[in-house]
Formats: sequence, structure tokens, C-alpha cells
Amino acid sequence: MRALSGFPTDRIAAMPKLSTPSTASRRDPSETGTDGRILESAIALFAARGFGEVSVREIAEHANANPAAISYYFGAKEQLIKQAIRAVIAPLNVKRLAALEKVTAAPQPPTVEDVVRAMVEPIVHGNMSGQGREQHYARILLLGFALRQPFVDEVMAEQTDTVVSRFVEALAKAMPDASRASLYWRYDFMLGAIQHILLDQTRGHRLRRVSGGLTDTDSADDIIRELVAFITAGMQSARA
Repeated sequence: MRALSGFPTDRIAAMPKLSTPSTASRRDPSETGTDGRILESAIALFAARGFGEVSVREIAEHANANPAAISYYFGAKEQLIKQAIRAVIAPLNVKRLAALEKVTAAPQPPTVEDVVRAMVEPIVHGNMSGQGREQHYARILLLGFALRQPFVDEVMAEQTDTVVSRFVEALAKAMPDASRASLYWRYDFMLGAIQHILLDQTRGHRLRRVSGGLTDTDSADDIIRELVAFITAGMQSARA
């Protein structure tokens, strides 16, 4: 992946200038307008090829938009990347925190499986839905963690830190004897396991191939069942 210290500007400076809205007047991209098309194109292209490998001009062509419109709606390419990360992860945050709220609002403490399922199900269903921004979750998350740039770290922290804290708090209720440090380790390993299997489709369904077809990595139900069982057992067997 190329370093992003110098993004290609694709001669945007030479394009006709549009009046840029003030920061205060900018809003979330619309569903059907030019800004929405640009964001959808950026997400799809970034997920397929990486942040550094996709130019502003390619995004504009994919969205059937003037390259100057990207600067108008999003500012620099860094801002478009941040918005793409936010647009993919934020809807899943809402779903997994809502699922977590259901299991933690009950009178009795949640089980480890309850907490794990609240994390796994929304991510797997969203990533494997085949439609919408959430289908790119695994790739965008991987790219976000892999790209060590301050602006990416900023948006990744914005989108993940609260989720980490909430789930660790829930795990603490489910495993009151476990140390807080151990719970953070277990949370991160949980996320790694989810991420790994969801990327299997991008590796040509390697697991299905090496298992001789015994594993169906196209099945969200199979992935959820195996992930929940594996992560729950690992959480419960780890030392405090």
C-alpha cells in the first residue's frame, strides 16, 4: 500500500472551482445526491483496492461527478477517507450497541455468550448482506487499522473507543472474577476472530477450499454459530 503523505490531487486545482460550504453548514451526505454518490463510490473503491491506490479522479468518474465536487462536498481526500470510514462503521455501532443494551438491561447479569452474540451477529449480518455500506465493514476496518496516519487514527478512535468500553463493561458483569486487563485482551481477540473469518471471502474462500467444502463461509448463520461458540469458550477458559 502506498504511503498517503502525498495524495494525488488529480489536477483538481485546474478544475472549475465551486464555492465550498462552511464547516458549520456541511451536513451528512444525502442518499441520492452527488455527495451521496461520491461517498458510495469512494467506499466501494477503497474497500476493493485500498485508500492509497484510488485516486480522486477515479472516484469522481465512478460516481459520474465532477472531480471538483469532491473538494466542494468533502474537502481534501483525507476528509473523504474519514467520512467513508465513519459511514461504514457508524451504522454497525448503532446495531451492536442496541443489541448489547438488550442483554444488559435484563434484571440478571448477561452471560458471556449474550455479550459475544451482541457483537458478532450485527457485524456478520451487516458485512454479508451483499448490499449497503456495511458489506464493506471488514475491509474498511482492516484498512483503517493498517494505515498509520493521524487522521485515520482519529476517526478510528472516534468510531471504536466507545464500543470497546461498553462491551468490556458488559463482559465485566458476565465475568466478575476476570481482571479488567484480561477483558480488554479478550475483547481484542474477539474482534480479530470476527475480522479474520469475514475476510475469507476476499481470499477466495480459502477455508472452504482447504476444508474440502466442509465449511460454508457464504453462510452467515454458520459463521455466527461457530464464532459465538469459539469466542465464548475462549473467553471463559482464559485465565483471570
